Amino acid sequence: MTPVPHHLYVHVPFCRLVCAYCDFVTVGGRADDTPRYTDALLDELAVRPAPGELRTVYFGGGTPSLLSGVQVGRVISAARERWPDVALEEVTLEANPSQREAPDWSGLRAAGVTRISLGVQSLRETDLVALARGHSASEARGAFASARESGFENISIDLIYGIPGQSLADWRAGLEAALELGPDHVSCYALQLALSPDEWAAPPRPGALRWRNRMVPRQDDELASDQYRLTEDVLAAAGYRHYELSSWALPDREARHNSAYWARRAYTGIGAGAHSYDGAAERSWNVRDLDAYLLAAETGERPIADREVLDEQIRAFEAIALGLRRVDGISRTAFVGEFGHDPMERYAAGVAATVRNGLLEVEGDVIRLTSNGRLLASEVLVAFVPEPPTGSAARR
Repeated sequence: MTPVPHHLYVHVPFCRLVCAYCDFVTVGGRADDTPRYTDALLDELAVRPAPGELRTVYFGGGTPSLLSGVQVGRVISAARERWPDVALEEVTLEANPSQREAPDWSGLRAAGVTRISLGVQSLRETDLVALARGHSASEARGAFASARESGFENISIDLIYGIPGQSLADWRAGLEAALELGPDHVSCYALQLALSPDEWAAPPRPGALRWRNRMVPRQDDELASDQYRLTEDVLAAAGYRHYELSSWALPDREARHNSAYWARRAYTGIGAGAHSYDGAAERSWNVRDLDAYLLAAETGERPIADREVLDEQIRAFEAIALGLRRVDGISRTAFVGEFGHDPMERYAAGVAATVRNGLLEVEGDVIRLTSNGRLLASEVLVAFVPEPPTGSAARR
């Protein structure tokens, strides 16, 4: 019998500086707690089930590169010991390029990390200043070179477009500068700022709120759309395959861990605020507060905040939503195999409307976003959102 793949996410919330635009679970100024946190991760791992065959591990944050190679190695070793079946294909760690928090590149490589995701964000100093980042373009170049010299053959970089004051020509120049590094994978994200108070993942810090309030009026959605189209053209010409809305890769360099998310595979999340999914119908998430997480893990409890059971309607919608994130789209046959209905029939009105508007296309077994649809993916998904049951409140 073929083993069922499983994936492990490890959340590391520590940051030297917390970016004003970040909505992830982060905490600034507590890097001295990394030894205690590493122990807590191992404590949590010891009380979690270890189903399937462990295929990937992803250290996200926060700034996971604040952990030493020894600390990262302890987590990887514990995961290998916890899972009866292990066939690791990829171990990714997110890293910050600042020299003031230079990662232990050689130690990370020796620990078993095989892929680095480097938070470059931009190679233009004016962009980095606008984003209030804690590193310079030269530091980013140096970090990339150091990672390569330490033996990392698979390096991804993150870039941000839609920064107020960043022109189309500026974005092209930044893209071309990034490609000169020779990354194996590139993730490009639009700067997201216009959130209403109830959409924040956590109460906004006063400084972050002031920064956002200054930046929001200067955002230009039309320019950001032009920058996205330019990204597709420039990266395609450089040999990168666009395989997910925000992701481009050289051959065989697609992010295997992230691809498992988009394919709705089972994963376990450990650490403060980490989410888990059983691959069928249950999702759960840990407490976000660092001290509450540490206390629970150290006393042998699973630090869970809540869980939800996904009904068939929600699972079908998520299959559509995550499937359309992939540039190759959704297999109608696979959807029928799981849910018993062709999405062309189940969502007939939504498919017809989005096809008519030029946002979705159907080609044989495949349903996928068009070029225009990739710009308006959120609007496309509205056509597939299930109606809440009569008399019940929709859960956010």
